[in-house]
Amino acid sequence: MRFYVCSPQCTCQNKNIEKYFPSASLGDRFHLKESLGRPKPNVEVKRHVSDASIKPSNLGAELSRDQVVHACSFAHTRMRFLSNSLRQIFLSVFLCLALAFSTSAQEKEEKKSNIAISGFIDAYYGYDFNRPTDEKRLPFLYNHTRANEFAINLALVTVNFEKGRFRANVGIQQGTYAQDNYSAEPKLLRWLNQANAGFALNTSKSVWLDAGLMPSHIGFENAISTKNRTLSRSLIAENSPYFLTGAKLGWQADERWYFSFWVVNGWQVVQGIEGNSIPSIGTQANFKWSPELTLNWSTLVGNNYPDETRRLRYFSNHYLIWKPTPLWGIIAGVDLGWEQQAKNSSNSSFWSGGSLILSYELTANWKAAIRGEYYFDPDGVMATNQNGAGLKTSGFSLNLDRNFGNNFIFRVESRYLISPESQFLSESRSSNSDFFLLASISIHLH
Repeated sequence: MRFYVCSPQCTCQNKNIEKYFPSASLGDRFHLKESLGRPKPNVEVKRHVSDASIKPSNLGAELSRDQVVHACSFAHTRMRFLSNSLRQIFLSVFLCLALAFSTSAQEKEEKKSNIAISGFIDAYYGYDFNRPTDEKRLPFLYNHTRANEFAINLALVTVNFEKGRFRANVGIQQGTYAQDNYSAEPKLLRWLNQANAGFALNTSKSVWLDAGLMPSHIGFENAISTKNRTLSRSLIAENSPYFLTGAKLGWQADERWYFSFWVVNGWQVVQGIEGNSIPSIGTQANFKWSPELTLNWSTLVGNNYPDETRRLRYFSNHYLIWKPTPLWGIIAGVDLGWEQQAKNSSNSSFWSGGSLILSYELTANWKAAIRGEYYFDPDGVMATNQNGAGLKTSGFSLNLDRNFGNNFIFRVESRYLISPESQFLSESRSSNSDFFLLASISIHLH
């Protein structure tokens, strides 16, 4: 079957119906003449589309939007009278959809959006062999914290906008991550994963000033689990800020060096600390030695108490990311921190932690990782254990990932922690160790 889209001036409309539609009945020819005789504005070139040429790859290139409308109109007219074949009906519908789709796709390619929307969800089940009685499995962990139940760690929708020298990001979240990390914030603010805007201070956009609620510059792990080498977070990541609120000045000096300077409300808070009159100051120096090796040093200094009980905190984070071969990866991180024991005191409490992760790509879809770590905070400045004492623990974990395409990941992990003291609880009894299993299904759409 052939369709002809003719201009109003075409002389074949009333003369060549029998030639082009020999199988049409007399009544069909009358209606076809009537349809072909209708005005078709803005269509100046006669084109014909045969069965063999109905392909999305060439239809949009041949026909304009007005031609698409006319082709579809005529196709429906022809099919109304030659409806004896289901194949013809299907072909007519397909033609209209293909023409419209190809035209729309071309328009989208010509006009790229300045807005990007992404979604992420991380559902998990955790089993703790110590059988904790509290809802939160361990007091020093803030991800995948529910034991012996199914839960959502993070459900996140993020909108990113960038046009010219302006950019903005908004992330809306829910899950146990939001409940545990934002527990000190009003419930309304717990919905915000990030909310910030920035402006490039130069035309090359190498210097940006951003303000609002932003992901922290500290550490090699973040809230989105699929971006981390292991399912659970390391102890140093769990006890340092995931987010900060304030202003950031970032400078991409060249392809290798990046620097940032931060002025924020305090240590992982959205609202300012009541009674505190001084902001916290942060810095970052990130150096890409090569595409395979990255070195980073980040700091955060400030007070997290009211002025009457001011105690300055000094924190330094260091990490290395190295990929010695296409299959092997190494991450090493060390945190050091000091906090005054009292206002104007020369005595400070000290804590430290470290993590070493070795990962290997078994196949294109299978990955494995092993982690060794420790955390030492005898005064409990940052972390306490189940007995209320400052955290002293070390441990290791094994991680296995299975990718299904680019958006779906299934992960399992076993983790063992041990303490020189009986800091853990096993069914309400003291224990010096804890062993638990995690399984997660994550979907990332972007």
